[in-house]
Amino acid sequence: MLIIGAGVNGSACAAALFEAGIDVTVLARGDRYAQVRDEGIVIENPLNNRRSVTKVPVIEHLEPDDLYDYVLVVVRKNQMADLLPVLAQNRSPNVVFMSNNILGPDEYVKALGKGRVMLGFVFAGGKRDGNVIRAFTIKSPLLRVPFGEIDGKTTPRLERLAGLLRQAGFHIRISGNIVDFLTTHGAVVALLAQLLIKRGCDTTALAKANDDLRLLVDARREAFRVLRVLGCTITPWAEAVISMLPACLQIAGLRILLNSKFGKVGCSHVSQAPDEMRELAMELWILVDKAGVPAPAIGKILGSVTG
Repeated sequence: MLIIGAGVNGSACAAALFEAGIDVTVLARGDRYAQVRDEGIVIENPLNNRRSVTKVPVIEHLEPDDLYDYVLVVVRKNQMADLLPVLAQNRSPNVVFMSNNILGPDEYVKALGKGRVMLGFVFAGGKRDGNVIRAFTIKSPLLRVPFGEIDGKTTPRLERLAGLLRQAGFHIRISGNIVDFLTTHGAVVALLAQLLIKRGCDTTALAKANDDLRLLVDARREAFRVLRVLGCTITPWAEAVISMLPACLQIAGLRILLNSKFGKVGCSHVSQAPDEMRELAMELWILVDKAGVPAPAIGKILGSVTG
């Protein structure tokens, strides 16, 4: 198995797979390649300050003749354009994209063909601080991570991938609706990220900003209306349920999350990836325009990005 990307999620995934005895290699670039080669993958859990070091095999380039059973692509969405031609030249049969994605897998299918493309979600939250990944890994049976085929079918290759990830300690669920899950998640992230950036990526400051939290509640409802108009099912169902709660309850829940250590660590990716957050904002605005429904709250949040 090859994991492309040695950031928070690529590193967490690679370390867990390697420790479980699974044959895994990481592809990293530049300084990160040298760090992983020389020092291994260093992960420190900010929730309990435990640190681990895992010496995972690492490469710097993917050649056309390099063959892996699975290639897990764990990079920022705005880095895909440069990566897709490299993947298209490679012969590996199963390429699993695990990046934020609002617009769906069409560009992946166009580059690689439908038969090679699979989709999944990520396992960890946090940030990279030099050579140290300061992150927690999600390994709770209550938060099972979805993986799926783009057509929703359960295939032997999907079941085998899920088995390998479970062997590494991850709680996986096979999703029959992974495309809509990623669209739903990406839309919420796009909105929350812009409000965090407005507040200097300070979750405590955003938690105190009642007007911004109310705006986020309204914008999430608008976003879900947009997605439904375009034929998307809000996934998971809990997102749809939460969006129907009274605004005061949603705001209270957001405030608790933003003030928690879990929320602070989980949101820290925003400060390290403003370029990706901008791309997600643009993707959401494309869907708003396509749906043609009023979305004033979304417009207020994304106005500085979309012009």
